[in-house]
Amino acid sequence: MNLVTLLSESDKKALIVLLVIAMVLFLLIGLLGIGIRKTMIHQSKKADTLMHDVAITHVVDTPASFKKFGFKKNCRKYFKESLWPFLIAIVGLLVYLITNIATSRWNENPFAILNDLFFSFNWEEEGLWVNVFGLTLLSRFPSVSHSPTFILPNLPFYISAACFYTSIVYYLIVSQAFFSRQIMIGRRAVSVFEKSLEGYKASEDIKITPDKPLPPSE
Repeated sequence: MNLVTLLSESDKKALIVLLVIAMVLFLLIGLLGIGIRKTMIHQSKKADTLMHDVAITHVVDTPASFKKFGFKKNCRKYFKESLWPFLIAIVGLLVYLITNIATSRWNENPFAILNDLFFSFNWEEEGLWVNVFGLTLLSRFPSVSHSPTFILPNLPFYISAACFYTSIVYYLIVSQAFFSRQIMIGRRAVSVFEKSLEGYKASEDIKITPDKPLPPSE
């Protein structure tokens, strides 16, 4: 018997919703992976820039010293780049404190207030979830419980919450850049100083000049 005929209309809708959600998740994960990979490639090139001069001038002449010097330079760069997200967070904190000092709205959550600017959905409405083969799935897309609304008195809370979110994302990007550079520095510490005999033949390295006598053998 055809499996499709055993499913009710609500079950079919639930499976369609599940497939759409799975496709969207795969797309988002793929885009995130591409973004991370491009960031790592870009930061790896910056690692080469950091260590180029000290490598070609032989300021560092061993893999250990290369790693040690590279770690110090990478930490300095990480510190400088980390200042920006912290400054953004401080701006958000100042806006939050000044607003609450002026309005005494200390008991309100700026992150919850920021949700005013986005859609909200009713995930608890009746008939939204169905059971298909023992799995609880969405039968349809939930209805909108709140539409984006801009409330002028909440503007400082919007700004402070946006600053906090931006600083967190910014800091995560900076941290990922630090680890990407450090990984490349570790690889370069091996590749820059490695010696290879691949393709080398000792017999081809011996050259005899006819007009010059050979040195006496012992």
